Amino acid sequence: MTKILLFVAMLALAGAACGKKGNPIAPELAAPKTIANLTARSGPNGVALTWSRPTEYVDGATLKDLASFVIFRKEVSAACPDCPVPYRQLTTVNVEDRQRFSQQKQYRYEDQEVQPKAIYRYRVSSQLLDGSLSAPSNEVEVSR
Repeated sequence: MTKILLFVAMLALAGAACGKKGNPIAPELAAPKTIANLTARSGPNGVALTWSRPTEYVDGATLKDLASFVIFRKEVSAACPDCPVPYRQLTTVNVEDRQRFSQQKQYRYEDQEVQPKAIYRYRVSSQLLDGSLSAPSNEVEVSR
């Protein structure tokens, strides 16, 4: 009798602890929408980048776990503008207002590590708390 009660108790615990917290979401739908309005402007101190904060995942659900933005840059040769040059990670801009009622809508970063007469291309990806990245933003090019 004791063995039967022990077996029933184990079944009850196993059924209650399935670990399911919600319906599974495909990874490609859990990514933030792609930033489409990245702009770059050359100024006296460097290159100023601006973009809008994404508010939704690609499936349309409200974005809740945005952690940062990763900025990528590549230098383009004036002699060969179409030569393949890989993007390199320049920096990460952290999102500081995740828990606030009012969230920042526009972001700005100034790249001060640029050389005169150089051509640069930039892209930005949103990064979630789990480290996953969105698709890269539109590409912008600027000459110093």
